[in-house]
Amino acid sequence: MSNLAHQVQRNTESVQNPQPKTHVKRKLSRFTKGEKVLWSIAGILMLVTSIFIISNYAEMYTVNKDIQVIEQKIDQQNKKVNDLTLEKSELSEPLRIMNYAEDKLGMKFDDKNVKVVNN
Repeated sequence: MSNLAHQVQRNTESVQNPQPKTHVKRKLSRFTKGEKVLWSIAGILMLVTSIFIISNYAEMYTVNKDIQVIEQKIDQQNKKVNDLTLEKSELSEPLRIMNYAEDKLGMKFDDKNVKVVNN
């Protein structure tokens, strides 16, 4: 009978030794797939927003530069207008006109022929 007990024990050993277990090592990541997607979307949105802001600042810079150039042109034109207004007032003085008429045109001033017209 001892033989019988010994055989049973051998049978249980062979049954207990199945195929060797294969260990599958899983990488443990800090972030889940959903978090990675959210972070990627947030990064892309930040990139697009920064590009949009930078392009707006560049456009504002060019517009401000154009405004300054136009203001300089306006100032130059105002100076020309002021100079021409001053020259007009100098040339339209009655004494100058009388001197020019006498010297260049040979006209004489006669108070008897002057008529005053009231409007």
